[in-house]
Amino acid sequence: MGRSDEPLPLHEIEVPVPSGLSPFAIGTFDEIGAFTRARFPHRHDFYEILYLTGGDGVHVVDFEPYPIVPNTLYFLAPGQVHFWKDTEQVRGRVLVFAEEFLLDRPGGPPPFPGGGPELRLTGDHTGLVEGIFDDMAREYRARASGYATMLQAYLHILLVRTQRLRQVRPEAPMSSTAWQFIRLVDKHVLAERSVTAYAERVGVTAGHLTDLVRAATGRTPGAVIRAALALEAKRLLARTELSVAQIAHRLAFDDPSYFGRFFKRETGTSPGDFRREVREKYQIARER
Repeated sequence: MGRSDEPLPLHEIEVPVPSGLSPFAIGTFDEIGAFTRARFPHRHDFYEILYLTGGDGVHVVDFEPYPIVPNTLYFLAPGQVHFWKDTEQVRGRVLVFAEEFLLDRPGGPPPFPGGGPELRLTGDHTGLVEGIFDDMAREYRARASGYATMLQAYLHILLVRTQRLRQVRPEAPMSSTAWQFIRLVDKHVLAERSVTAYAERVGVTAGHLTDLVRAATGRTPGAVIRAALALEAKRLLARTELSVAQIAHRLAFDDPSYFGRFFKRETGTSPGDFRREVREKYQIARER
């Protein structure tokens, strides 16, 4: 672990990647690596799909608990914080990939368009998803001619199939502009809070951006910015020993008391109460 004032650990893809294959890996929890079962809050710089086939305990994603249920998929985007609690014999498959691995995807709609990180499979859907994972694993191991193209195609099929199962706003797919805005907020929310500034960066007016983001997410751009800021505050409160005033400064709040009011308005609790409750609930160790 780092010092108490360091940010949450950021894991990169550290599994063997075949020559010529853009960042991508598929395997069991044991094959992909120990970080897949980490019991401390951490985040990745890649996309991750977990398919759990067995085990007990709780999977915590951005401080929301999800009891482990067999035949469940979890979708984790870069930057999301997650960890495992009270887990026993977690089994299943892990799929990790960088955005550039997807065909025709850079700058386009997100791989995970929303609807929460969890998808429980039932009936024929279980066999359908397992079949795609099996096909991908065979291609990944065999590495026959054209296997990278096959893996990209299977990944697209998996994402489309699961999106249909999740029924994520099928009548209003996320536009590339709305997705660009969300990605920019994730990267720059500590430095930029202005909806107008983000609109200029994606090449539209603030009003048009509001329409696009509301259609895609049900929220205004301002609400997306505030939610991202509150989530980053939660991550720092849970995992560092920074004081509330220090966290306010890191998040570019000039007045710690205003930060406290902002946090309570967004989350329903004070920064201090959130820190105490989340650490007691999940027994999160402080970084030293």
